[in-house]
Amino acid sequence: MIFTACNDDDEKINADRPDYEGQGQANIYITDAPVDDVNISTVVISIAGVEANGPDGWKMIKEFEEPVKIDLLSYQNGEAYLLTEEVIEAGVYTEVRLKLNIQEEIDGELQNPGCYIEFKDGSKKPLFVPSGGQSGYKAKGEFALPTDGVVAVTLDFDVRKAVVKTGSDKYILKPTIRLVANEEAGLIEGKFAEADTYEKVIVYAYANGEFKESEMDEPAEGEVRFSNAVSSSVVGEGGEFTLAFMNAGTYDLYLVYHDENGEFLNLIGSYEDVSVEAGAKVSLQLELNLLN
Repeated sequence: MIFTACNDDDEKINADRPDYEGQGQANIYITDAPVDDVNISTVVISIAGVEANGPDGWKMIKEFEEPVKIDLLSYQNGEAYLLTEEVIEAGVYTEVRLKLNIQEEIDGELQNPGCYIEFKDGSKKPLFVPSGGQSGYKAKGEFALPTDGVVAVTLDFDVRKAVVKTGSDKYILKPTIRLVANEEAGLIEGKFAEADTYEKVIVYAYANGEFKESEMDEPAEGEVRFSNAVSSSVVGEGGEFTLAFMNAGTYDLYLVYHDENGEFLNLIGSYEDVSVEAGAKVSLQLELNLLN
């Protein structure tokens, strides 16, 4: 169940639970899933502040003296960047949003200073984040912070779905962040034995039963294939892959073949009913004859 700050149920939860009186510490991390475009080498955002929606509504919990610049593509496969550690009011929180630099028009283009994409040929493009400097870049989820407790929370950007190239050759960052309470999440690590027979394999994780064949269709402008995947991982040279910060639940994994340029070619197969428990690691050894 998701609670909002203006909801009577949320107020009742925070009022009736004695462990929600006082303060606790929230450690906020940032991670990412791989981007589809193999020509992109860097995706940088510049964060000016952090807000959270909790027992007293929206509150600024950290305002940086200087914006923090983060290359999202540097934190994948379970790696995460510690953005801040803050003592805040205990209670239930349902959203976190990142305040980015206020938009400016630079060289005729509206953009957020410090937010950009760099390509492997060394060229750069500004990255525009709609409302990133006003209402903020929002992540939805839920975590509970008990009195005198410490909670680690990870914001999973999934740049693959977030970075969109418009028809006018501009790049925007859509709000697609998952908010994950680390103690309620698990990890899937696997190895695909036949990975070396394909140029590039990506594993997409779906909530059990949620995959539809239409996910493989040619996407509309500004959209991507496999858009409803919870997370994804590029299979490494040795066949290994990692799906980190997965909320406890059951998932279906879809292994997809891409060419060297990252273009979708075909579905290799699926491995279903992978059960993930909070705080636990699932290890998988996948072979073609085990896939559906």
